[in-house]
Amino acid sequence: MSMVLKLTVGKAEPVLRGQDHMWRVIRTLGADGRRFSASQVASVSQEKFIGTVTTFLRRLMTAGIAVRDGAGRSAASGRQEHLYRLEKSPEATPLITRDGKAVKPRSARQQMWNIIRGAAGRGGFSYQDLMVLASTEDVAIAANTAKSFIQELKGSYLVQLDAGGPGRPATWRLRPAMNTGPLPPMTLRAKIVFDQNRHRIVGEVLAEEELA
Repeated sequence: MSMVLKLTVGKAEPVLRGQDHMWRVIRTLGADGRRFSASQVASVSQEKFIGTVTTFLRRLMTAGIAVRDGAGRSAASGRQEHLYRLEKSPEATPLITRDGKAVKPRSARQQMWNIIRGAAGRGGFSYQDLMVLASTEDVAIAANTAKSFIQELKGSYLVQLDAGGPGRPATWRLRPAMNTGPLPPMTLRAKIVFDQNRHRIVGEVLAEEELA
């Protein structure tokens, strides 16, 4: 028989790594035409390898977002290193392939959240409404995707207006207090070490977004 645990999260802190974090650091260091180095980016990140930073910078250069601009001496190691300068500084993290092609972000969750918290969702919506209203030329919302998103949000974010019936889907509406902002709620997966003898979680719990 499997154990069932109820966990209450008191505090969550973002881990300072990944492309989103690196891009925020790069935009800050490179504001107003200032030059910056890979080691400066790494110094305020939790990336294990500086190669992760330089790989991201190479992709930015390939896409014409950043350029090399001279060299400087690292404050940490004293070694000479390349300096970079931003040619462009979009707010959203650039998604770039190895050959420098920009990839348009495709987020079904974002599109559905826009409908749920917007004017179209205020009178109530069903999974079918999300399929129609949230679909775009780039991303089509499938029935299972819409149903799963509603299942994740019901109880905490959504209130049910109509339970539905034969041939009629249930309808929902966002709780006014849960219109927390433009970014959609994320589903996270976590690895947890649980001591069955002491009935407590041991060590830190690291969670990352669960991508569909």
